[in-house]
Amino acid sequence: MPISVFVTMLGYMLVCSFTPGPGNILALNTTTQFGWQKGRRLILGICAGYSGVQLLCTLAVYGLNAFLLPVLAVLKYIGSIYLLWLAIHMFRSKPQKDKKDGQASFRVGFLLQFVNIKIYFYIMTLLMVYLVPYISTLPGLLLAGAGVVSIGCLACLTWAFLGIKMQRIYEKYFQPINSILSLFLLYCAWDIIKG
Repeated sequence: MPISVFVTMLGYMLVCSFTPGPGNILALNTTTQFGWQKGRRLILGICAGYSGVQLLCTLAVYGLNAFLLPVLAVLKYIGSIYLLWLAIHMFRSKPQKDKKDGQASFRVGFLLQFVNIKIYFYIMTLLMVYLVPYISTLPGLLLAGAGVVSIGCLACLTWAFLGIKMQRIYEKYFQPINSILSLFLLYCAWDIIKG
């Protein structure tokens, strides 16, 4: 891969990974409410789900392209409904008075990634435009995918860290913050449906 293509790919990966999306917003909101100890299961679920989607997309691009396209069409609507549910849940939530009662599950983070159509399009574009033209073997694509997942997980952890730093602010201004984050999720759902 020429260095100019690598630099362009890296820029694409950083922009797509660090901009607000469902996983990053949920990581921010969860650590803001529950802190790292309670939120880490969700973060781990997001990263594991990201890895699963990366693997699924890599296998699909490598040999099952005809199978994945119909699945993406269905996931588009399932993902939008799930994001709508998350937005409503986030909008209605209040800060936990007793942090011991809060929950942030691995399952929620994991499932979010499997219905997050943004990740499918991001990974498919990355594979088709940047990786497949230069890597022809499945092990090579899987290794490159590990790098992609690393950047995605780093972005999620960055948003989670931001949430930890915002805890005191969140307790004071939880309703405007939740409203803004909910609007981001609604925008993501709308963008998926119209796209």
